[in-house]
Amino acid sequence: MISTFALTKYYETIPAVKNVDLFIGAGEICGLIGPNGAGKTTVLKMLAGLLLPTSGRIEIAGEEVGAEPKKLHSFVGYLPDNFGLYDELTVWQFLDYFANAQKVERQSISSRIEKVLDLTRLVSKRNALVGTLSRGMRQRVLVAKTLLGHPKVLLFDEPASGLDPLARKELCELIKMLGSMGQTIVVSSHILSELADFCTSVAIMEQGRLVRSGRINEIVEKISTGILVCIEMMEDLLVFDNLAATLRQIPEIQNISLSNYKINFTFLGSRTQLVELHRQIVLNHSGIISFYEKQLTVEDVFMAVSSHRTS
Repeated sequence: MISTFALTKYYETIPAVKNVDLFIGAGEICGLIGPNGAGKTTVLKMLAGLLLPTSGRIEIAGEEVGAEPKKLHSFVGYLPDNFGLYDELTVWQFLDYFANAQKVERQSISSRIEKVLDLTRLVSKRNALVGTLSRGMRQRVLVAKTLLGHPKVLLFDEPASGLDPLARKELCELIKMLGSMGQTIVVSSHILSELADFCTSVAIMEQGRLVRSGRINEIVEKISTGILVCIEMMEDLLVFDNLAATLRQIPEIQNISLSNYKINFTFLGSRTQLVELHRQIVLNHSGIISFYEKQLTVEDVFMAVSSHRTS
C-alpha cells in the first residue's frame, strides 16, 4: 500500500530524512517510532503530500506520486501533531465545511457526516460548539474530519499528545477499530506504550534513517535468541533467592533478572526441555505463583534494534 524508495529530505543543508526505503502493506497499523528529531514528522508530511522530497520516490495505493503531491489528497488522510479548529462552529458545521472542501459529493455529505460521527462516537456532540469540547473530543473531531473523504491511508502524527489517560485509551480503541475495518494506518509516536496495543508492524527511525521495519512478529522472530520466561513468586525472600541460585546453575538459562519477586530469564533449550524445567521447579520449590512465556513488545523490539541515539 505504501512504498518509499531512497526517500530523502534536506532543509537547506541539513538532512532530516536520509534514503528511507519503506514498505507498509495494506491493512497494516504501522507504528512509526523513534526519539524526537528522528524524522518521523518529515516522513509523514511527505507521505501526506505536504512536503516535496529532495530526492527519492513515493508510491501509495499503486500510484507514483512524483512531483504531483496533490494526487495524494484524494486517498490519504493526515492528522498533524498540532492542530487548529474553528471554535465558533458546531461539530456538524465544521464537518460540513470540510466535506465541501474535500469535494465529497454534495448529495452524500449528510450521510457521510452521520457515518463519521458514529465511528468517532460524536453523535451526541453534533450540535456542540467545537470551542466547548475537551481536548480528547477535539481530537476525535479531527479524526472524523480526516475520515470524511473515504481515505485509503490514514497518517496520524503523535495523536495522543496532550491527552489524559482516558482520552488516550479511547483514541487507541478508535485506531484499533479503524484498523479492523481494513484501513492502512501509520501512527507516529515516541511513547512506545501508546502503540503496543494495536500496531501490527513498526518502522523504527533514528537520526533521519530507517533502522528496521516490518511486521512485529517477523522482527521478533529474527531478534529472538531464546524463549523469554517469567516466574512470579510469593513474597518469601529465602525461597526467592534459593530458586534464583538454582536457575543460575542451569546452562540453558541466560540473562537472569530479579525484581519484585519476579525472575525473568532467557531459556535457550527446546520447548520440551522448558516443560520439564517447569515441572521440576514446581515440584522442588514452594511459593510459585505463575510460570509463563513472555511475548516481546513494541518496546522490546525498539530496544533490541535501536542504538537509542537522538539527533
